[in-house]
Amino acid sequence: MNEIIKLAELLNVAEITEDWKGNPALEISQWHTADGYEVHVVTNDAQQLNWENDVYYYEPSFNEIIERIKECASDEPGEAIIHVADIDTYLPEYEVLDYIEQYEEEFKEMTR
Repeated sequence: MNEIIKLAELLNVAEITEDWKGNPALEISQWHTADGYEVHVVTNDAQQLNWENDVYYYEPSFNEIIERIKECASDEPGEAIIHVADIDTYLPEYEVLDYIEQYEEEFKEMTR
């Protein structure tokens, strides 16, 4: 889980967690419809769900999730709490490690 802490630091959010903490800046989870389908939801406000932008019939890509987290970070720099119902599903370790490695390489290039 250290890679999730590092990812949160790189994305400038307070925390990325599976623990529910009241009113997160972003919720990433699976919901079940009344007729038994599973949908993926990435929303800033579960009470005001935007069906066109927040609901996915297929699991959203890692890059889509990262972009949504970055949006929250720009709205609440260093303060946003991101709730991810299943970190292994939405932020797989290998993709997180690749993202961190790529970020660190780009940072090194910028500072040379």
